[in-house]
Amino acid sequence: MSPREIILLLWSWTPYLGVGFLWNIAISVVTMLIGTPLGYGLARLRLSGSRLGSALTAAARVPPTFVLIFYLAYVVPPEIGIGPVHFSVPDWLKVSLALAVAVAGFVSDNALSALRHHRRGETVEALYFIPAWTTYFLIIVMASSTASVIGVPEIVQRANTVIAAVGDPRVILWVYLYTMLWFLAFCWPLAKLMGRAKVHLAKRAGSTSGARMDLADESGAHASSLMMLPDEDAAITWPEPEQTFDVPVTLDSIRVIQDRLEEAAEDILDGSAVFKLSVAVEELVTNLVKYGNVGDAPLSVAIVRDPHALAVELSIAGEAFDPFRDAPAPALNEPIETRPIGGLGIHLITKMIDRAYYRRIDDKNVMRLVMLRTHAPGGGNAP
Repeated sequence: MSPREIILLLWSWTPYLGVGFLWNIAISVVTMLIGTPLGYGLARLRLSGSRLGSALTAAARVPPTFVLIFYLAYVVPPEIGIGPVHFSVPDWLKVSLALAVAVAGFVSDNALSALRHHRRGETVEALYFIPAWTTYFLIIVMASSTASVIGVPEIVQRANTVIAAVGDPRVILWVYLYTMLWFLAFCWPLAKLMGRAKVHLAKRAGSTSGARMDLADESGAHASSLMMLPDEDAAITWPEPEQTFDVPVTLDSIRVIQDRLEEAAEDILDGSAVFKLSVAVEELVTNLVKYGNVGDAPLSVAIVRDPHALAVELSIAGEAFDPFRDAPAPALNEPIETRPIGGLGIHLITKMIDRAYYRRIDDKNVMRLVMLRTHAPGGGNAP
């Protein structure tokens, strides 16, 4: 088919596909209308300390949406009767109910953060919920295409109908590309707008705290961040650890520490910062397992929460060794084939972490990794 024939074909089917896309929007709107109040209710429960709210939120994060759609399609009857009153449950509503489960979990997490910000008087930070919610709505718009698997006449299902009606395999690629453009045309402007909204809110918050520093900058500008921990009698007050526990120096202990960090990071760090801190912990513990020669000595872990930061401190007995200064620097400018082994992992840590400290206490090596909360008011206060 010539380009002109393809364009005329797609144009002739545009009204039909357009109605299908309206179904995608309708499903997404209903999904958010169901999931948002449910998620907000869970956030209020969690704010009050309810374990039920936390358990339900965790449960909402687990089920795969695709499976839920099939489950509800076959389990929920097309009509539900309550006494003499009967309610129709169409397939598109079943899809919205399935998608709303994930929305409830998302809203619970983000609304809880917003409520805590509001409680602390951080009005601007509380408003971060709006662009986050809108961005998730766009994700739901794209996920609404899964409704096609149970026959809901949204745009993907109608695209399949167009392909079958034309009967020419050469149009398959063009019809699907055209379908994709509908999603792109709707989602891209809103995504750009939400990106600008986040930047605007960040400026109003008046802080760049939490921006990832280039601690490995060879200019030496990182020296104030990559430093020795102060002596015990130093004039500085360290927050009391929220958690302290010991683990064996094994690779299995990495997941234990990371799980504790993820729990402690709630309402302090975003997902990206938690991931970077977890990777840094994995690298340090892996180095201890491979090269530490610590014998049966346990690894002591302390997690410190501050309103503006999260820190994890690892303590282990052994010969004095500062991994941030004593580890060999990676030869990044040399070819991989001739590059000496070692130093790259620590280099990656210093690229990802806001603060990295070391000190020697009672024959123990003490390493502290700190990640600041993004846009903490007043610049944050790293422990």
